[in-house]
Amino acid sequence: MKKYILVIDEGTTGTRALIYDKSFEIISQCYMEFTQYTPAEDKVEHDAMEIYEKTINVCKQAIEGAGIDSKEIASIGITNQRATCVVWNKITGQPLYNAIVWQDVRTSEDCQKINESEWGEKARKRTGWTVSPVYTSMMMKWYIENVPSIKRAIEKGDALMGTIDTWLIWNMTGRHTHAISYSNASVTGSYDLVNNEWYKEFLDYLGVPVSIYPTVVNDSGDYGKTYASLFGSPIPINGAIADQHAALFAQDCRDKGSGKITNGTGSFLDINIGNKLVISNEGLNTVIAWKIGDEITYALEGYESVTGSAVQWLRDGLGVIEQASETEAIAESVENSNGVIFVPALAGLSAPFHDSSARGTIFGITRGTTTAHIIRATLEGVVYRLKDILNAVETESKVKMTQLRIDGGLSKNNFVAQRMADMLDVEVQRPLSVEATGLGAAQMAGLYCGFWTMEDLKNAMEADKIFTSEMSDEQREERYRIWTDRVRRCLNAINRN
Repeated sequence: MKKYILVIDEGTTGTRALIYDKSFEIISQCYMEFTQYTPAEDKVEHDAMEIYEKTINVCKQAIEGAGIDSKEIASIGITNQRATCVVWNKITGQPLYNAIVWQDVRTSEDCQKINESEWGEKARKRTGWTVSPVYTSMMMKWYIENVPSIKRAIEKGDALMGTIDTWLIWNMTGRHTHAISYSNASVTGSYDLVNNEWYKEFLDYLGVPVSIYPTVVNDSGDYGKTYASLFGSPIPINGAIADQHAALFAQDCRDKGSGKITNGTGSFLDINIGNKLVISNEGLNTVIAWKIGDEITYALEGYESVTGSAVQWLRDGLGVIEQASETEAIAESVENSNGVIFVPALAGLSAPFHDSSARGTIFGITRGTTTAHIIRATLEGVVYRLKDILNAVETESKVKMTQLRIDGGLSKNNFVAQRMADMLDVEVQRPLSVEATGLGAAQMAGLYCGFWTMEDLKNAMEADKIFTSEMSDEQREERYRIWTDRVRRCLNAINRN
């Protein structure tokens, strides 16, 4: 009797393996960070081989920690950081360069040129995304133009590319399956949502051959099996879903109009818009939420790449905290930010501005400013950015959201959760477990292999706490008016210097 689902939750800063039982309980987990390479201010890279090796390591440790045999695992589900691009040699199995991470902005100038041409709007209406550095297709263009070994391997027919799910699956199946899930394909800036295929015309324009792209497979589908000696016996891989989409699914946002915010390294607001494709005109992204069976579900998404990582910057950059968890108590230790406003544009500003030239700015510093004020302003700045995104979602959908579910590490912070309820003017529901991405991947795998039914998934996530607004409309509007002015001053910063 198969009793468990193994999940690989491969994030931006580390890899986690989780083992779920039939009751959706995590019986064992293991986590390892991996190296962040920043060779320049505009570059963020990962070592794909390090990610794979640590992924297998955490899986083995989680299995051992659970005290189970690999034969008891019904299936593997994978969820991953999106759009990060890997190119490797299919003969040697070695990456041909570091993976370019979704936070990387090295292609900003090229993106701007494309957006100013006829291709900007043309590509947006097909891919659902404003052409930006997060486009995997733009990363591929950079690889081909700047890494001779990649260009040569492509010309010889020896190169393959993919996102992190593709890379892991290819290796785990003994180099047999070169595939990507629909959810991950839809966030590469390479997928034609209208015609439901790789956007060959745009890739041809960029000089990127579609032949190196993986096969697109259902998020709940057949990705082959792990090779026998990897874990002791072959295990089917039946789920692969992008992290934000996994969280949307796990948070029971499976009906049109329901939504969630995942607060991790970045923050992502996703709203299920059902089975009809809608391309946003409000600076949002349209994505495939998931494909199960013959049915595609779409979502509107707004994201900010620097939210949780702004707290990480407080720790690693400024050195004013030792652990992210300290920020809640420190923020609560002062009545307000003493006029300090921090726009956390440490990697530009994402939706709805999409300005990679914006720069992080702290306003209102006086001799009375303390570390606590800056920390509080950082957390408040994260919430203000979420309001920017929610406003765009409500304008696009013509629906006033009254409730949102939250997950991700930063959602554990009560100060952040309460300020979200205050500034977004919604009821904020936080589940007992904020590991929604892992659960979504487990559910995709479990559905395909018959471990669970859709009926089983109802109420899989139990609520921990509900936050409601404690702020007046007048106070909210005034604070947001000031914030909007400060954001305006941060835009187009590079060109103004």
